[in-house]
Amino acid sequence: MIGQDRPLIYLLGRFAEKGGYQIIHLPAAPASETIRALHPFAIVFAALEDLEKAQAQVADLSSGEIPILVCSSGTDLPEARDLGADHCLLHPLSYEAFQAALAPNPERNPSRPDAPAQPPRAA
Repeated sequence: MIGQDRPLIYLLGRFAEKGGYQIIHLPAAPASETIRALHPFAIVFAALEDLEKAQAQVADLSSGEIPILVCSSGTDLPEARDLGADHCLLHPLSYEAFQAALAPNPERNPSRPDAPAQPPRAA
């Protein structure tokens, strides 16, 4: 997870734990190679501003292998998509929406495994 919103980080950490995911929190987006080396199941940006700041990394990671999620409001959907988000977690956040965003989607990424061998990580 990338961002600095502590309450949101806590909430998504709880959602991740409940769903069997491991969260790795980074205050800012590192280089694309660093992100790939973590083998994340998804990249979650805490806010649209965090996604905007990481455009170089997002452009490099936009192959679809790693889904890019952003927490935003419904009014930000078009901009989030333009910035490379594959999915938006809309406020107010719910566990069900979080799980749905992380669910494998063969249409979006046919090479993504349905059941990872290790606990999946969200950066």
